[in-house]
Amino acid sequence: MARKNLRVGLVGVGAAAQISHIPALLKSEGVELVALCDRDPEKAARVAQKFSVPRAVSRIDDLLADDSLDAVDICTPNFLHAPMAMAALEAGKHVLCERPFARSAAEATEMVKAAKRADRVLACAVQHRFRPDAQLLRTFVAKGELGEVYYAKAGWLRQRTEWDSDEWRRQKRESGGGVVLDLGFQMLDLSLWVLGAPKVASVSASVHRLRKGEVEDSTAALLRLDTGATLTLELTWGLLMEKDFAYLNLFGSGGAALLNPLRFHKGMHGTLVNVTPTLDSARNQYKHSQEAQVAHFVEALRKGSRPMGDAEEILPVMELMDAVYRSAEQGREVKLG
Repeated sequence: MARKNLRVGLVGVGAAAQISHIPALLKSEGVELVALCDRDPEKAARVAQKFSVPRAVSRIDDLLADDSLDAVDICTPNFLHAPMAMAALEAGKHVLCERPFARSAAEATEMVKAAKRADRVLACAVQHRFRPDAQLLRTFVAKGELGEVYYAKAGWLRQRTEWDSDEWRRQKRESGGGVVLDLGFQMLDLSLWVLGAPKVASVSASVHRLRKGEVEDSTAALLRLDTGATLTLELTWGLLMEKDFAYLNLFGSGGAALLNPLRFHKGMHGTLVNVTPTLDSARNQYKHSQEAQVAHFVEALRKGSRPMGDAEEILPVMELMDAVYRSAEQGREVKLG
């Protein structure tokens, strides 16, 4: 970029923006967060004052009219991701969009086309890939430290909560789906990325709707990969349990690895050896991953390279989301490719 600082505007000042995106942007070197946008003007002004952001607007058109703006960070509800991203791209801005990237693969495809027409960068927030433990796990797999990985299991089990302030999540038209899109997008993207991006040959899935609303609360899925490996996935935001739990476990011919907490075990000289490296466990993984992602996105724009989570890279994940839903609806295995 010719300008010293990257000028960024952020749309949607809810929890995701205030907890992670805004602090990460403010901390990132060479970035100016110059404006916030939210359909609630009072909220936009209040959050702008809280974080000392100079401008607050309630219409995205007013934000995009600023010719000095380089990029837009979208943290809105799912149904606004596509129209706002495409509007920003058409206005000549680069875009970082919160997950899930879109409500469907068809919607994501239109977003990719818009980015190509505008010749601008469009990326999805894949902060889980920037966790130091996840990156280390991927390195172990890539170097063959686990041998041939033949089985992987991933899951995110969350306590039952009521979406009092986020009722849009339970409306199919606005959310696009339930726990599959909300938690499944992140877990499948992380799992496939750690495994080296294998192709998914088929999906078998079932879903369960526990409460009122139009979307699923729980999902179980089995994915067959083109490597011959199997990946199983379990998701819920409706369990009666003490605490949330997310995991990714890999099993190979030469060892096993667990994420959260990080553990590596290898078969060596006829015995099982714990070879887990030491990481700073006191470090806030979520906060660190958000900051690292913003820094990476900015650096990619400066270098003219494709950032991790580029829209074309995310499109196959969205197609996989569609396949999970299709399998559950049809009650049969769905083949891909």
